[in-house]
Parts: sequence; structure tokens; C-alpha cells
Amino acid sequence: MGSEINGQFDSHKTLQALVWYAAVTLLCRAHVDIETKMNQKAEVGSNATLRCVLRKPHDIIQVTWQKKTSSSPENVATYQKNSSKVQNPYRGRLDITGTSLDDTAITFWGVRIQDTGCYKCLFNTFPAGSLGKDTCLTVYEPLRISVSYSLSEGHLMANCSASGWPRPTITWLGLENQSKKTEEEVSDLNGTVLVTSHLYINNSESLVGQNLTCSASSMDEDKISSVKVEGKWSHSVPVAVSVVCVVILLVVILIVVCWRRHKKKQSEMARGAPPASNWL
Repeated sequence: MGSEINGQFDSHKTLQALVWYAAVTLLCRAHVDIETKMNQKAEVGSNATLRCVLRKPHDIIQVTWQKKTSSSPENVATYQKNSSKVQNPYRGRLDITGTSLDDTAITFWGVRIQDTGCYKCLFNTFPAGSLGKDTCLTVYEPLRISVSYSLSEGHLMANCSASGWPRPTITWLGLENQSKKTEEEVSDLNGTVLVTSHLYINNSESLVGQNLTCSASSMDEDKISSVKVEGKWSHSVPVAVSVVCVVILLVVILIVVCWRRHKKKQSEMARGAPPASNWL
């Protein structure tokens, strides 16, 4: 009796293992049969196409595109031989551009940051069932960076601004240990993030003539920007030079006038004429 029970148990385990093996084999074959790009990148506002090709012949009934979410897949578009449908909120900015049942594609017109994510193409076939594969889209905004500063009563405030998506990360080079740092960010309507880092430095005299440098990174992009610190003396030098030039010019004019007056007096005395009462 016990041997019969053990035999039944072993048979059940063997059957279960075969079912699992068949399911895994079918899933692997489905992934091998479907060709697609695993990861694609697109700049905000550009067009992006996701494509799947089912290489082996199947009796395809319907093709469905879904976006993977944390809760449940979200239908994007479906089509059969004689009909197609694009779901909201994609209607009007997404089209099914590959309408062959074994070569399917969807195109985003003017992608948004919210379109970032992984999508699944599903081929509903008979009798094999549903065959699918994932393709992921990353939407980005190019990185932009700028740096500036202001001086007030010996204190310096440096500002480094970086915009883009994914959210930029700002780093000050060589100044982190001698200053107080604050940071703020603002999101644009299209999802772009503007990050601004402020540095407050009390002893700004030591930085005169040096560069304030910050770097920003977003996704695979890195940029560096810098500005040279100029002290108040650099603005007063041109003014001082101008004043000196004006004084020298006035002295030269005065010397010339006096010299001409002296020469005129000598000429009049030589002719015996009384000296003129006026200058020139």
C-alpha cells in the first residue's frame, strides 16, 4: 500500500515537472521567435517607433500593445486584419504604423517624458496562444548648464543651474568644504526639471581671479561650466585710468595755452606794441 502511494506521488511530481518544462520551453521559444530592440532612447518632442517581428509562421488572430505598470498592464493599441483601435490617452499622438500581423509597430508623435517605460507586444495566436516580448523606451531632455555669481559686502553667492531629464545632479568642484550649500528644483509642464544649486562663501577675496566650476550629470551625459571671479578692484581700474587721462589732457591743454600766450607777448614786445589784455 505504501509503495503504491509513493509511486502515485512520484508520478504526480514527474507530471508536474513535465508541465513546468513545457511551459518554460514554450515561453523561451516565444521570446526567441519575436525580434525587437530591448531598449530605445528618444529626445522629448521627437518621434519614436517600437517594433516587434514574429519570425516563425503562426496563425495570428490579433496583435496588442501594452504598457507595463506597477499594478496591471495598460492597453495602448490593438488591431486585427480589418480593424484597429488606439486607446486613450494615446489617441491623436500615437499610430499603428506596422499593420502586418507578424510585423507590428507603433509610433509616438512627439514623445513625452510620461511615455518612458516598458511596452509589450502580444501576438494572440491559434492554437499556441499569446506570444509576447518587452521593449523599453527611455525619453530624455538634453542637459543644459550655466553658472553665475554675485558679490555683496565681501560675500559671494554662486549659482549653478542645470535642466534636463532625468533629473540632473549638480556637483561643485573644489568648493564643497568652504561654503554653505542649498538646492532647489522646479518642474516644467513637459516634465523637464530645473535644478539650481546655491553656494554662499563669506571670504570671497581668496577666490578673486579663480574659476567657479560646477558639473552636472543626467543619464549618460556630463557637462562642466565655469566663470571667473572678478573683484571690485577690477571694475575700479578702468575708472581710475580714465580720470588720470582726463587730468593729463587738461594739464597739456593748460601748458599749450600758457606757452602760446607767452610767445604772443614776446612777439608784441619785439614790435614795440603794447601787450594784449586778453589771451588768444
